[in-house]
Amino acid sequence: MMKNLLLILCFFPMLVLAQEEDQSKYMVGAVPEVNGKVVFSQEINAPNLSKDQIFDAILAWANTRFKTDKGNWGMVAYSNKEEGQIACYGNEYIVFADKTFSLDRAKINYRMNFVCTPGKCNVEVTNITYLYPEDSRERLAAEEWITDKQAMNKDQTKLINRIAKFRIKTIDLVESLNEGAQKSLGAQNAPVATTTTTTTQQVAPVQTVATISAAPGDALQGYKRIAPDKIPGNIIKMLSEDWMLITAGNDQQFNPMTASWGGLGNLYNKPVTFCFINPARYTYDIMDKGDTYTLTFYTETYREALNYCGHNSGKDKDKVKEAGLTPITTPSGSKAFSEAWMIIECRKMVSQTINIDGISDPELRKQWAGKAMHKMFIGEILNVWVK
Repeated sequence: MMKNLLLILCFFPMLVLAQEEDQSKYMVGAVPEVNGKVVFSQEINAPNLSKDQIFDAILAWANTRFKTDKGNWGMVAYSNKEEGQIACYGNEYIVFADKTFSLDRAKINYRMNFVCTPGKCNVEVTNITYLYPEDSRERLAAEEWITDKQAMNKDQTKLINRIAKFRIKTIDLVESLNEGAQKSLGAQNAPVATTTTTTTQQVAPVQTVATISAAPGDALQGYKRIAPDKIPGNIIKMLSEDWMLITAGNDQQFNPMTASWGGLGNLYNKPVTFCFINPARYTYDIMDKGDTYTLTFYTETYREALNYCGHNSGKDKDKVKEAGLTPITTPSGSKAFSEAWMIIECRKMVSQTINIDGISDPELRKQWAGKAMHKMFIGEILNVWVK
């Protein structure tokens, strides 16, 4: 017994040392900050590949990696082969402990950007937030949670216990994502350069100001313009499951409402959107009087904001502020929100109230008998903006 105890005591310091070595990659500087934002940056070298080859390989990997599966949600939100750029959104679980009667996990949301050039690919993981518990309404931003200042003691020699698990799992996730991208290029052993903390490096802009204006035809800060026929994603899922905001009005008066009815199409040889608004909604009159409007789409991170906008009226409260949304002004002069991953600007072409006599389905006729009918708005797509 004593012999076994001595063996354990002799081996214990080795265990502690190994544990400290294992945590070394999570210590000072492991979470890079760029201009006050947490930005994990990496360069993948693939010297024998062209820009197009790298782009095709990364896009194929991203389409497999970022998809909805087993409670996780993801998508390739933007891709432009000519520019060599790809942007993806991830929303998935990070598991801290999984025991028989206890499951400790959080939802992590993030954006992953790629810029492909001949022989290399620059990768960024940013816009990281957490939901913990996973059904919480309060999002924890990485900048306020896992940085050296937030996650380490004053001497920066140890991780703070309650925060350490978020920092460790985030770093592990970023490492896993980068390894997946590397392997897609056959570049498992390629030299890698990782960005360290700096205050001068420029990153893709993220809207944090109250309002940003642009003249018609100008670019929209923080977004890229794409053609309507390049709109990404499954519009049926994006509406029925993810929802959107219809925002009518201008700087003088505007209001958003959550909607799940609508679609995309082609009318009079123009790319169009169509949506439906009930006359009882505060947005209805603003939409009816105006010329332009926006349809905006969001990641799962902003589910609560959309839910709030769907259950509260802007007639008697500042629901934009209450929902935590940041208004911006589009080139057409309409209003949108910087939290959206995609903004579709529209100009009204046709509006028509749906008459109950035009409903052939008997169940729907019964359901809507005696009720105010929706008005359908069809709008020409002026611009499509994606982050």
